[in-house]
Amino acid sequence: MADSPRTAGIQCVIVTPETTILDVKARSVVLPLEDGQRGVGRGHAPFIGRLGAGAVRITTVDGREAVHSVFVEKGFVEVSHDVVTVITQRALPAEKLDLGTARQDLAAISSQAARGDEAIDAKLQAQQAAREIVRIAERAR
Repeated sequence: MADSPRTAGIQCVIVTPETTILDVKARSVVLPLEDGQRGVGRGHAPFIGRLGAGAVRITTVDGREAVHSVFVEKGFVEVSHDVVTVITQRALPAEKLDLGTARQDLAAISSQAARGDEAIDAKLQAQQAAREIVRIAERAR
């Protein structure tokens, strides 16, 4: 039996070591990979990718169209048989982000001194993640 337009789609699951953050039926998912964004829809070719810091944007098909954003920082994604599985250490739904706190965190990270290649690289990665959190929190307002 073919899927009706209401049930057609892909399953999107976002998990951390502690919990499942999201498990929904979606029309499309946009992923923040290390080398750029990648959109996934029904029938997408299987792949495994390395996540960067940014928003996973999910367009759901639960009777009405809605876009959900979840900040993720590093991890992996597997796409196979119309299932998108995101495995990450850190996932924060956009509606739970506080813009004021996010801006304070970015300012604190930016003001920290870093010496040596490893410390500078770590600071740059932390700044990138903090900027993404601010951007996602601004869009969620």
